[in-house]
Amino acid sequence: MGVEGGCHVSPFGIPILSPFRSISLLCALLLLLPCAASGQTALKVSKIEVAGNVSVEETGILFNSGLSEGMTLSEDRHEIATAIRNIYGMGMFDDVRVEGERDSSGGLKLRVVVKELPKLDKLVLQGNKKIKKDKVEKAVGLAPGQFLSPRDEQRVKNQVLDLYRKEGYLLTEVSTSLGEATPKGRHPLIARVEEGPRVKLRAVHFHGSRAIPASRLQKQMKKTRPKGFLRGGDFNEAEFREDLRKVVEHYRKSGYRDAYVASDSLYYSPAKKDLFIDISVEEGLLYHFGKITWSGNKIIDDKEMASLVVAQQGEVYSQEQFDKSREQVQAQYSNIGHIAAVVAPKESVRGDTIDLHFNVEEKDPSKIRMVNITGNIKTKDRVIRRELFTRPGQTFSRALLERSLRNVTLLNYFNNVEPEVVPNEDLSQIDITLKVEEKSTGTASVGAGFSGQGGLVGTIGLSIPNFMGNGQLLDFNWEFGTRLSQFRVGFQEPWLFNTPTSLSGSMFRIARSYIATDFDVQSIGASAQVGRRLRWPDDYSRAAVGYGIEQTKYVNFANDSLRVNRPSQLRDNITSRLSFTFARDSRDLPQFATLGSVFSYTGSVAGGLLGGNINYHRHTIDNSFYFPLFWKVALSFKQQVGLIAGFRGSTAPFNERFTPGGVDLIDGTVLRGYEDRSIGPRDASGLVGGRAMLIYNVEASFPVVKNQVHLLAFVDAGNAWEHTGEISLFDLRRSAGFGVRIFAPVVGILGFDFGWGFDRRRVDGQPVQMITHFQFGPQQF
Repeated sequence: MGVEGGCHVSPFGIPILSPFRSISLLCALLLLLPCAASGQTALKVSKIEVAGNVSVEETGILFNSGLSEGMTLSEDRHEIATAIRNIYGMGMFDDVRVEGERDSSGGLKLRVVVKELPKLDKLVLQGNKKIKKDKVEKAVGLAPGQFLSPRDEQRVKNQVLDLYRKEGYLLTEVSTSLGEATPKGRHPLIARVEEGPRVKLRAVHFHGSRAIPASRLQKQMKKTRPKGFLRGGDFNEAEFREDLRKVVEHYRKSGYRDAYVASDSLYYSPAKKDLFIDISVEEGLLYHFGKITWSGNKIIDDKEMASLVVAQQGEVYSQEQFDKSREQVQAQYSNIGHIAAVVAPKESVRGDTIDLHFNVEEKDPSKIRMVNITGNIKTKDRVIRRELFTRPGQTFSRALLERSLRNVTLLNYFNNVEPEVVPNEDLSQIDITLKVEEKSTGTASVGAGFSGQGGLVGTIGLSIPNFMGNGQLLDFNWEFGTRLSQFRVGFQEPWLFNTPTSLSGSMFRIARSYIATDFDVQSIGASAQVGRRLRWPDDYSRAAVGYGIEQTKYVNFANDSLRVNRPSQLRDNITSRLSFTFARDSRDLPQFATLGSVFSYTGSVAGGLLGGNINYHRHTIDNSFYFPLFWKVALSFKQQVGLIAGFRGSTAPFNERFTPGGVDLIDGTVLRGYEDRSIGPRDASGLVGGRAMLIYNVEASFPVVKNQVHLLAFVDAGNAWEHTGEISLFDLRRSAGFGVRIFAPVVGILGFDFGWGFDRRRVDGQPVQMITHFQFGPQQF
């Protein structure tokens, strides 16, 4: 015996339920209460059968129902209601009911009757012209063979409508229905679309805006606005609500603390192609800041509090200044370890004046209990910990934590570094967890190509900046080409004996044919350097001392007279060199920096007591500054100055002179739009190189994909001169262009620059034309 909906007591005392088709489960349970009150006794289930299932296994239905043979039902029979709810909750059934009767032994025989939901064959779209089927299918996420409930049909309808509304079709209507079953018993879901005309936002009208012009309010609505006089804009409900919030925010920023949007309405043109919006605002009074006071501050004195509070008496009230004042005071307490400090601002209104009082509860400073590091699989803990300024036992400082994060980020071993600060219950101690996400740090290259500097080149290279997870750098590069052949191998230990002392060494062999000369240069040498991080003038600084020895030969002279009567700068030489470097680097990121600066000075002296057959001193100064401009655009400015001079009768050799042009990976000079190493003084034999150099680079860059793809525009200017007295800002070789930087795992940074040298005729007699510069590896220009 069975009943569709409601409660019926069979002759055996079994309530029969089917609440999901005709009546809600809640109603069915309420109807059960009188049944249970009739004094029925507990019954034992002797057998359970399942009927009506086509594709769903009987065992699955029984398992989810919670019913089993041999179980005893309670007097109120709540197990039956629970079973129906559980089976229906499987999401596979349109109807579920339970029938029961007594058997000859006095036990209870149950029969679970189900009706399965239809199964989906495919989604059929009808009437869609503006949005493609694959885009709809991706949005709705239906899978052939899944059970299809009325809720699924409604979800499909809503998602199709959302797609059309985002495209501006606000009047679109969608209806759904099931088609005829296929031979496999599956049903197509048919979605019929009536697209209607595309609605464009033509105007936004403000009402009640007397103090602030409607035109200025319209500018706050970044997303909800017409695109032009003849072009309508798109409308999105969520973006519209966000823009309304920005309008109110602008009012409160401008002194109208009580302003709010009283109402908004949308209406269409008669043809229903244009959308108009009316917005009514209530501005309220224009407020000014009155008295600004504070109390409770002992560690931070009144003078410092005054510098942190940006709101000033007599100025127009600004919610932004109010929030910034509170945040700066709170941040300063965090910086000195009082993370539990409470800064409670209170506003007191006197007519159109608002007095502001900051009540401070300083609390005790918090100590660092533990510093944990997670996510580092390859990199050893000590490599990260030695970069940290936050250590267990110290008073917590947010400024030192941020500096620690910068140091770890500058290692360039991680995609992401996130801190988690967890205080204990009374905030007296905190635990810091650094969550790092390692990235592929090694770069390898095998290939062939063409570059302005090397001509046709082949390359085999390997650079491992985090060798064996110890933070050491192993570098190997072999490049062979028609104009450039070089072999380099180097190693660097940044923390010798676990101290902030670096030790590095390299060996190289280079054979170079210059475009602007009639000879080739061959060099072979080695160098070693010891460096140390400094605490003065600040801990962004470091210094290093190095020694190098190099043998240079000039060969393959095209002009026999030049080979026989070589000028002094083209004589074969052995250079024994001692160098000193001081550098300060405060960039926020090792690549794609947006803030900070880099200063470096390198001075070297060769010959004299050091030996060799050439005597000179050489000095280079590099200055770089990075600024955020707007949105995500960053500006960088770089200046390079170089000087070289011989002594004891020697002349500065050609291979140490300055020959800018193009992108020089060895010297670090960048003057795009010109052939590599083509700029500088010349004589009858060609380029002789300068003894003084000045280069400026300005770049604006923005990320297309953060930390992966950056586009840039640049302006370069520079030159090299024989004498320092010839240096002039009016005698620079100028260029401009654009480029792209791509971070590729294993390969590193790939750079492509396209530059136009405006003074090509003065350099090599060629007309202005585009020159492509290519670079790869860990460096960025």
